[in-house]
Amino acid sequence: MLKEGLNPDDFDQNDDSNFAGKVLMATVKGDVHDIGKNIVAVVLGCNNFKVYDIGVMCSCELILEKAKEYKVDVIGLSGLITPSLDEMVVVAKELSKGGFKQPLLIGGATTSKMHTAVKIAPNFTTLEHPVIHVLDASRSVTVVSSLLGENKGEFVEDIMEEYEEMREDYYAGLEDRYFLSFDKAKEQRMTINFDESPPPKTPNKLGVTLVDSVSIQDIVPYIDWNPFFQTWELRGRYPNRGYPKIFKDETVGKEA
Repeated sequence: MLKEGLNPDDFDQNDDSNFAGKVLMATVKGDVHDIGKNIVAVVLGCNNFKVYDIGVMCSCELILEKAKEYKVDVIGLSGLITPSLDEMVVVAKELSKGGFKQPLLIGGATTSKMHTAVKIAPNFTTLEHPVIHVLDASRSVTVVSSLLGENKGEFVEDIMEEYEEMREDYYAGLEDRYFLSFDKAKEQRMTINFDESPPPKTPNKLGVTLVDSVSIQDIVPYIDWNPFFQTWELRGRYPNRGYPKIFKDETVGKEA
């Protein structure tokens, strides 16, 4: 400011017009853990986002009240313990009832992309205000920037498509489940007759055995490269998801 000939005393601390965006951060009711949330706040702050951290044990009412008061662009919920997951669902429902339009970010050790997709997102997600799970603090800037940038529509559509597929997989898995009574389960327990099926004999050799007859080229066809692409956040659009189809994707195929 001094270089530009401006007086620091004239700077309005409440002026948020020069920030890239405004984010509300809160640890939900019943949870006092905030280390991860604090890291996210620092990372976002270092990237010119105005962060309103309203603390821990935040009730749903307080979160909604502060989101209105600060006129934020994004709302972030954090939690570590399992009950926090249910509280996040409550907040999402109330945001929907209240007509809020801000995207909702979910983070914390006990949260997951699957839980967000199945339990939280259906209560609030639209193209305008999606619900997105953020794996760790390093991803927060990318996610918030994408939500406030020109390519928000494409980014949100991709997330919603992915979450819809996850929900379909989850519910399909439930259809295949059937449960036995405890007595029936005991009847199907595994019984071993050691006279008819004695334990395996002691190996001819104990310790490490070097197998040098297999080359790297022999192993390559069996390597699952999907974790590699996930780490680098390279994700093709349907039907070009996963290895090796990702190479055909128009957007990320070349990078992959």
